[in-house]
Amino acid sequence: MSAQLQQVIDAAQTLSARDKLKLLQAIVRDLQHADALSEASVAFWSSRSLDEITQMQSAPVVTDIRTLAVDFWPKDETADDINQFIAERRRADRAGAA
Repeated sequence: MSAQLQQVIDAAQTLSARDKLKLLQAIVRDLQHADALSEASVAFWSSRSLDEITQMQSAPVVTDIRTLAVDFWPKDETADDINQFIAERRRADRAGAA
């Protein structure tokens, strides 16, 4: 047992019963969080097939390209206008980051 752990145990023994319960709850939450991170890490690094990923994300299959059409595009703007706007924003962002 490390000296640090012994110090924590000694300090915990002086706590009231209510504070000891709160300490235990905090430790349990910390362990659950660490376990969840560990599981997420394992899941992240595990290899999955494209079919498995598709099933996990339940991504809809587009069978008709017209379903992707939008009706909010301004009539007086072209695709070139939006592309130019995006390029200008990117340049401004890069200049601001420098």
